[in-house]
Amino acid sequence: MSQHTYRSSRSSRPYKCNNSFPSSDLVQLLLFFILPFIVVNSIIFFLVTTKPKYEVVIEGTNDYRTTDVTFTIKSIMPLKEVTIKMDSEPLDLVKIGKKTYRSTISHNGSLEVYMKNFNGMALLEYEHIDILDDEPPAIEDYVSEDGLLSFTVVDVQSGIDYASIVAHTSSGQQILPLSVDKATGRVSFQMDPNGLSVSVRDMSGNEYLTTFSLNELPPSEAGEVPPESSEGTV
Repeated sequence: MSQHTYRSSRSSRPYKCNNSFPSSDLVQLLLFFILPFIVVNSIIFFLVTTKPKYEVVIEGTNDYRTTDVTFTIKSIMPLKEVTIKMDSEPLDLVKIGKKTYRSTISHNGSLEVYMKNFNGMALLEYEHIDILDDEPPAIEDYVSEDGLLSFTVVDVQSGIDYASIVAHTSSGQQILPLSVDKATGRVSFQMDPNGLSVSVRDMSGNEYLTTFSLNELPPSEAGEVPPESSEGTV
């Protein structure tokens, strides 16, 4: 009985591995030359171009007369110069933390912040404060008829101090309002034919002072009485 010998046909060629990794020379070039170059130049660029940073917090007000402003330095770089002014006048700052300062502001205006890093980069910015009531109230819709003077008082911030409303006659006699409607702001006085000076204050103490006069107008033209003069004082 004949025996057959079977042999499997396998390639005798050696297996080649496709090595896709960079050569050791390329790795050394990347690690010791290219990456250090990028890192060093990035640090230099950061040191040369970094500007100062800060944060200003303007807090609310309870009386419309003052507010606290908190100034915090956020710069990483050492500062060469810092100047903070309020309407071109240096602001009185009290240090309350390592890089935090506070000041009390008593009037509206522009806060000027100037900062300069040791690398020469600087900034000049402005912060506006307009939450305080430093304006006197206003009088609108004034009319005089049948011997009565009536008008509307307006104040959009701290509000009218109705207890302060008073008038003086031409002889200097002080008189109080005949009626005050706080819901509408309407006020009425007994009119003095020789003129009446009226004073109105808001809750922040700002005063509006004005004088009303009939100016010898004929009865048919004396319905609306323009104030002779007005001024507001704090």
